[in-house]
Amino acid sequence: MRALVWPAMVYSGKITGEHFNPQQVQNGLFEGYLLERVMRHLFTGPSSALCADNESVGTRPCNARLHNMMEVEAENIAYGVIQSRFAIGSRDKWKEEDRNYNYRSAYYQVISTIRDAPDPNWAKALHEHWNLYVLTLLVSSVAAAPAHGRL
Repeated sequence: MRALVWPAMVYSGKITGEHFNPQQVQNGLFEGYLLERVMRHLFTGPSSALCADNESVGTRPCNARLHNMMEVEAENIAYGVIQSRFAIGSRDKWKEEDRNYNYRSAYYQVISTIRDAPDPNWAKALHEHWNLYVLTLLVSSVAAAPAHGRL
């Protein structure tokens, strides 16, 4: 499998690839259940990965806040895809390829797919999805922080 063939885990649905439609390949692309959990783990912390929406249980500032992340970019989504794929892959140590899957190619292909999307409304909706899904926890934790607390 090369990077141009998307793994089922990047498609929406609690069952891997549940909403994949070969006639409309972009529908649900980069909105997979595992990918959503990995993105939260990476950017808002491990304890938020399986939390209900708007529930924050972290004990320290999350990576998104530490890096002043104001929105999810194509590179962030690509990083999440790569980390998700690595987590379910056959390697126990990082290597650029896992059998026929090339992580570098996949990373840049995700970015290109989002940035060069034939339908700009799809790319905008995808960014809105990720900003809502990942950064909602960040906003809610800032609102809940004490006035004297550090953001």
